[in-house]
Amino acid sequence: MARRSPSSHIRTDMKYLNRDLSPNITAVTVDDDIFHWEATLIRPVNTLYEGGVFKIRLSFPPDYPRNPSKVVFITRTCHPNVSDNGDIYLKVLRADYWIPMPIVKLFKGLVEKLIEPEVNDEEQTIEYLANLYKSDRRRFEAIAREMTNQYAGRGN
Repeated sequence: MARRSPSSHIRTDMKYLNRDLSPNITAVTVDDDIFHWEATLIRPVNTLYEGGVFKIRLSFPPDYPRNPSKVVFITRTCHPNVSDNGDIYLKVLRADYWIPMPIVKLFKGLVEKLIEPEVNDEEQTIEYLANLYKSDRRRFEAIAREMTNQYAGRGN
């Protein structure tokens, strides 16, 4: 059986992503380059990031799906697993933990981690945000909501 090309995997993933998760997540190619996407993540109501519209950039390696895509938040956010420059620190996105999966499943996992972050693994967190999340959840949530309104509000 012939192996599918990386671009074939990516095209299939985009088709299913836009069909299965819309309207909460959509994705388009950047400059018609199938290896570079910009996704929009719209948080559902009754969550910490309610009302936010977040832009995310994905860059797929030439050997995808054997290695994970690079996923970065373009929109600033307050989250223990997202750096100030948008890098996402989650094990599922690290090459040594990567298990090939459809992008739909990756995004579903990302949404789960936005709601319930990984805060006990020092390698995977922004330390001051993880500490705030654990020690003063109300303050963390207030800051996260304020940043969501400022950077991810519908008017931005």
